[in-house]
Order: sequence, then structure tokens, then C-alpha cells
Amino acid sequence: MSRFGGRMRWAAVALVAAATLTACAGLGEAGAAGTVGSAQVSTDLLAAQVEAVQEQRGETPGAPDNALVVGILQRLIITELVGQAATAQNITITQGQIDGAQAELEAQLGGAEALTAAFLDSDVPAGSIPQQLQLSLEVQALGAFLAPDADPESQQLAVVQYVTGWGVQEGVEVSPRFGTWDAGRLTLGPTPSDLSSRPGTPDPLAELLPAP
Repeated sequence: MSRFGGRMRWAAVALVAAATLTACAGLGEAGAAGTVGSAQVSTDLLAAQVEAVQEQRGETPGAPDNALVVGILQRLIITELVGQAATAQNITITQGQIDGAQAELEAQLGGAEALTAAFLDSDVPAGSIPQQLQLSLEVQALGAFLAPDADPESQQLAVVQYVTGWGVQEGVEVSPRFGTWDAGRLTLGPTPSDLSSRPGTPDPLAELLPAP
């Protein structure tokens, strides 16, 4: 598999739907599941993503597993962080790049249905696949920009460090009902009242730039 293909395959199984975010005054406003700087991840968006995943898996929407909700929200926040970091470095992904990445992945995985299933396995509904491909391309471009002569492992470290710093600079907040944000690990951990009973989720940036 090509280096590009390996990274795109990782994106297909490791990241969750990109968020359509709106400006907000702060987390205290109704409907905010989380914020990244002045950008909001709304509870409506979170609920829609959870419901879409449940429906496409043939489940009855409603009363989702807590891990599904937490995982999707965590990755929506990560998606926004990466998007903002890429924009700060004037990185722009074109529709042509997204279309090309999708065609390559479909060829690798055995068609559109297989691609959809791979994303759904990682809680990405079908309608959000293009946004996730954009995110993967942003990650690749950031790695190449930040460490152009480095190997994939060093590029991974550079992206993780940069995105972590961006989150600290801009500020990330999460509604307490969903958990607590760990800025250093880029993870959504237990709620303040559940710190002793629910482990934090794994770091989704640990493999941003996998080995070819």
C-alpha cells in the first residue's frame, strides 16, 4: 500500500465525522456540547451524528451507548482543532483532492459499500465521509508542512504537538454532562462526578501519521 493510501486507510477507521460549526459566545449558551475557541460543537450536531450512526447500523435511534456519544464528541472536537490548525497555516483542501482520496480508498477497500462500512465501523455516518477525507488530507498536509524532511513518525509527533498547542492557545471546553477535556492528551475523560468509575478514552491523535 502507498504511503498516501496507508494514511487514508487509517483515516477511514480512526476519525469521526467533521463538524459543521457555528460561532458562539461561550459554553454556557444552550445547545453547546463543546467549544474550540469561538467555534461551537452543538448538541444538535452531536445528536444527529449519533442518530445517523445508529440508523445506518440498523439500530433503533435513542438511548445510545455512552461510549458512542463520548467518542463522537471527542472526535468532533479533534476535527475542529485540526481544521483550525490547518487554516492557520493556510492549508486548503480542494474538492478534487477529496474526490481523488475517496476513489483511491474505494479501490483499496473493494468499492463504495466497503468504504462506507469501514467508516461506519469508526462511528462515521455515510454523509460525513467527504468531511473525514478532508480531515485526513489536512493532517497529511500539516505533517508535511511542519516537518517536511522528517520520517512519518516525526511528522506524527510534530502534528500532535502543534494541534495540542493550538488547543491550549484557543481553549477547549466541554459541557460537564459529557465529560472533562484533557488538553495535554487531547481526550475527553470522565464527567466530574464519575472520575473513579469511567476510564478516559484513548488518544485519537496517537496515529495521525502512521508508518507507511
